[in-house]
Amino acid sequence: MKLLTIVLTASLLFMSCKNTRSGDHLPPQLMKKVLIDIQLAETYSTMVKDSLHKSIGMKNLDSLSVYYKDIFAHYKITETQFTTSLDWYKNHPDEMDTLYNGMLPIVTGMQNALPKK
Repeated sequence: MKLLTIVLTASLLFMSCKNTRSGDHLPPQLMKKVLIDIQLAETYSTMVKDSLHKSIGMKNLDSLSVYYKDIFAHYKITETQFTTSLDWYKNHPDEMDTLYNGMLPIVTGMQNALPKK
């Protein structure tokens, strides 16, 4: 849990706050950053325990909702902008593939920056 907190915090610090939109979807550089933070939030939400979520692997939707709001606020976008952009990328698989290929080095860099056990 401590490890994921570090990764989530680091990703938020390293990502910029640009909101330059082109067309009807978020530009690839921004969408890539948002998707990385969304994935980290999704993962972290399975690790947050409270009286309703005692087992690991079960998403804490209350926490996840807060994480999503924070991510959207950080990048100055709305949930609708994100959803519309995600749909656009899903309908343009070559662009989505390029997006995910661009995410790999960032995620790998985050993993390599973590302390070794």
